[in-house]
Amino acid sequence: MDVKKFLLNHDIKPTAFRNSLVKILKTANKPVSYDEIVDLTNANKTTVYRNLDLLEEKGILISSMANNKNFYELADHAKAYFVCEKCHKMEEISMPNLELKNIKSVVVKGTCDECSK
Repeated sequence: MDVKKFLLNHDIKPTAFRNSLVKILKTANKPVSYDEIVDLTNANKTTVYRNLDLLEEKGILISSMANNKNFYELADHAKAYFVCEKCHKMEEISMPNLELKNIKSVVVKGTCDECSK
């Protein structure tokens, strides 16, 4: 993916930080928390929040709430997740193919097999 063109196609001015942010989300195989993004980019917290808000507003990414934290992923990579309320482990789950086009995220909460023992 050419990140610069991707951002321009969404009417967003490409910056080094935005390029880095999109690459992090693109290569992640799970939703990424705000704290993880701050750690990975070493960016100012305000910069991270403003850019996450912008990318979400433009429909590039979606956020999901789990364990009292926001997690972010690219909208075209969005999946459904199960979150254990005890150990906070997050794992992808399969969902039926639904015709609802406005679903932004699905988070199912409960207790995982390991914590149920």
